[in-house]
Amino acid sequence: MSLRVATFANSQRLLNATLRTQARVSDMQMEQASGVVSTTYGGLGGSTKTLLSLESALARTKAYGSASSEASNRIQVMYSTLSGVTDLLTSFRSTLTQMMSSDANSTSLAELSTTASGDMDELASLLNTNCEGRYLFAGDNTQTAPVDLTSYTPDLSTASTSYYTGNDTIQSVQVSRSQTVSYGVTADNSAFEQAFRAMGSIASATSPATEQLQSAYDLISSALDAATGVQSSLSGKASSIDRAISQQSDYESQMSSTISSLKDADVTSIAVQLSNYQTQLEASYSAIAKVQSLSLVSYLK
Repeated sequence: MSLRVATFANSQRLLNATLRTQARVSDMQMEQASGVVSTTYGGLGGSTKTLLSLESALARTKAYGSASSEASNRIQVMYSTLSGVTDLLTSFRSTLTQMMSSDANSTSLAELSTTASGDMDELASLLNTNCEGRYLFAGDNTQTAPVDLTSYTPDLSTASTSYYTGNDTIQSVQVSRSQTVSYGVTADNSAFEQAFRAMGSIASATSPATEQLQSAYDLISSALDAATGVQSSLSGKASSIDRAISQQSDYESQMSSTISSLKDADVTSIAVQLSNYQTQLEASYSAIAKVQSLSLVSYLK
């Protein structure tokens, strides 16, 4: 008879090998179900440090992207607001042109004062634009409307920002580890100060003289040029931030892919290996059953 009675040591080795295979099958089934190599960092072995570093970098990149997107949205609102400002200044300048090119009477001059007063209020409203709970033209004093005309008394020949309640902080956003973009515009900018002064001088004059109309015209023209420059600058800042967002998005995709390669399980490969291990495990169970069914008595028979 070729079959011999197994020793205890051999039986124990077979049992231990089977238990190891069974544990491996259990681990692979968990990987297959969860889709990850390990549900804890400890199970990743030497890849743990690399994975932690990559996940930390990914979190920073997402934070940069989120801050950049918020800044981009604010710039879009500010740019749109500046479009309203330039339209308003253009309209007021056209009104002044008409007044200077015609025989203005007291009635039309009075109407001009009313128009100037209304345009001042509209300009103030534009510069008091609030986006998501933040006044955009107030520096970092974002909870207070930056323009208050209550006590504002303009002098055509003297610059004054007494209407301004904000501060001189220019808003900025960190778009990457090494790049910060300043994009803020405050309501005391010379473009707006000149506009308020030109409109205010006409609004407070019941019968402005030709020289006063000309001075207001020159001032509003300067304000319009400056406002257009501010709007152009905002466009440039928006482009810089959008480029940074695109770069961060590409970097985020690369890191996510690398993290996935370290963390995610290869389900297809696991399925093949699992099938092989299960076949091996079934053979081990069969062998153990065969060994355990043998006895010295049955062998001697």
